[in-house]
Amino acid sequence: MAKKDVETIELERESITEENPKLVIPVGRGGAGKSVVVRYLAEQAVRMGRPCVIADGDRTNATLLSFFKGLSGSTSERPEDHGITRPPSSDSIDVQDWITGLLERMIVSRFSVFLDLGGGDQVLKEYARDLELVSFCAGQGVDPVAIHLLGPNIDDLSYLDTVERSGVFAPEKTILALNLGKVPHGMSPVRAFDAIQSHRTFLSALERGAKAIVMPRLGCMTEIEARRLLFEDAIMSRVAAGQDPIGPVKRQLVTNWMRDMKAAFGPVSHWLP
Repeated sequence: MAKKDVETIELERESITEENPKLVIPVGRGGAGKSVVVRYLAEQAVRMGRPCVIADGDRTNATLLSFFKGLSGSTSERPEDHGITRPPSSDSIDVQDWITGLLERMIVSRFSVFLDLGGGDQVLKEYARDLELVSFCAGQGVDPVAIHLLGPNIDDLSYLDTVERSGVFAPEKTILALNLGKVPHGMSPVRAFDAIQSHRTFLSALERGAKAIVMPRLGCMTEIEARRLLFEDAIMSRVAAGQDPIGPVKRQLVTNWMRDMKAAFGPVSHWLP
């Protein structure tokens, strides 16, 4: 695939539909699966030729470049050569300024953004409150999309509860993703989310129009992450030099997971790039 930098993406207006660009922000506690969602959705968008930028704002574990280097076809170490952007430092002011620049460019050039911030990062709450982010995006023809990653622990609802009560980032397009990959071994996946799904915070979000989905579990996810593989590359056993090939059983597991992810996100696919 030919190399694309952020500037090239901005200039591809002839390939962009009349749909509003999407600002997709996965949120939740650390380890809830936010980066997995970004990797899956962004990989699909890029392979479909939909202009998007992956904004890696995780201040403690910025790893997205190592996955998407293979997708762009570039071996460059510069994030911008892979349609990826990062803040210049982990300082809160620098991160907020970086988000501002990103928003202004996407508004002008009409590309979608996947914004990945660290688990529990307070920058989004502060930024969304000060800018009134949801109404601002609506006024600029941008669709904000929140994806709340939830495991079976009731504490996983804390971030959702905060933003829903305050309204600081509660866009119309809100996805409540129940992540089966976070269900501990020995716990029934059928009953694992009973407490979450019956909680007032969860029910209130559904009542205002949020959509709930169930994300499938991938048993070999740890290996895919350790190898820094794109999901399609894992299916095709395209591995880095010196790595052992992915065996047929694991390739099939990833194939099944990709199929199930597509089905899971199907009801909200029109909300996404």
